[in-house]
Amino acid sequence: MSTLTVFYNSRCGICGPEVAMYQRLADKHGVSDLVFADVFTAETPKGLPQETLLKRIHAELDGEILVGVEAFIAMWLRLPKFKYLAHAINWPIMRGMTGLIYNHLIAPYLYRRYRRTQCAV
Repeated sequence: MSTLTVFYNSRCGICGPEVAMYQRLADKHGVSDLVFADVFTAETPKGLPQETLLKRIHAELDGEILVGVEAFIAMWLRLPKFKYLAHAINWPIMRGMTGLIYNHLIAPYLYRRYRRTQCAV
């Protein structure tokens, strides 16, 4: 399996701890084809500004950029405790519904929350 690189916002109070949990799980189970890249310290994909990467989770697989639910599915398929969730969400109707929820509710909320905390510093 090709390596999946997941780009995430380590400074987000929700995203950072969530990805840290995925990272611990990957380490525990010896998942070597999953890499986590902090958008503040890692080299990011060409053509994607940091601000874009902060708005939603992104992943890169074989040169293709996966965004939002697609990135989560690709990541969860590699993590033993999340494979069932990935398969359930990967059904076309579920992918559409979860995509709408993530893209229009969850991701914008997390981004606004992150921006508020950065402005408060």
